[in-house]
Amino acid sequence: MDATADKREAILKTALSLFTERGFYGTPTAMISREAGVATGTLFFYFPTKEELIDTLYRQIKAAAAAALKKGVSREPTVEAKIQRVGENALSWAIAHPDEFRFMEQFAHSPFVSTTAHEEGMSHFLFLEELMQEGIRTGALCECDTWLLCSVLASSFSGLAARIMAAPDKKEREKLTRQGLAIIWNGIARQPVTDKTPVNTEQTDGTKGHAKRPQRSRK
Repeated sequence: MDATADKREAILKTALSLFTERGFYGTPTAMISREAGVATGTLFFYFPTKEELIDTLYRQIKAAAAAALKKGVSREPTVEAKIQRVGENALSWAIAHPDEFRFMEQFAHSPFVSTTAHEEGMSHFLFLEELMQEGIRTGALCECDTWLLCSVLASSFSGLAARIMAAPDKKEREKLTRQGLAIIWNGIARQPVTDKTPVNTEQTDGTKGHAKRPQRSRK
């Protein structure tokens, strides 16, 4: 990597860390350039405004996240298995890239991100809409607006990732992953998976069914 690329990458890396820690208004460009070890003029050479710096980070992170989420999905045999893989990929990406995850949480709907950057970012996730369409077509998913399903998935994966990242150990994270992905699937599936464990409803009189309520004495 040449010196020019090094400086640009240093600015982006530093900005990501500061934006997630301090927010947009709490991160002046002078602080970014100082922490990145470059002159303020150098920062403005690559990114004339702070908004352009935000846009560049947004585009890069969206593209990287989408690529991670798609990995191995096409090889899965069913819609349920594909959504399971997307969920596992999303959680793995969030845990491996905590700053990028926090950045997306902060700026996913931010007015500081331009409309064109938002649209470009969403274009990387068209595969999810296609997956939702496949699920509806095959009867695996409930029939509703495909982008509503995508939004439900995205917000659910984000909430689950935040919970898992706060878990104390690997065993707890694995348990939360299983539980969370099962809840998410049941929320969008046409026929949710139910607990198939047989319930003993045998009554004391030898019959089966719901337990009888005690009879009130009549006066």
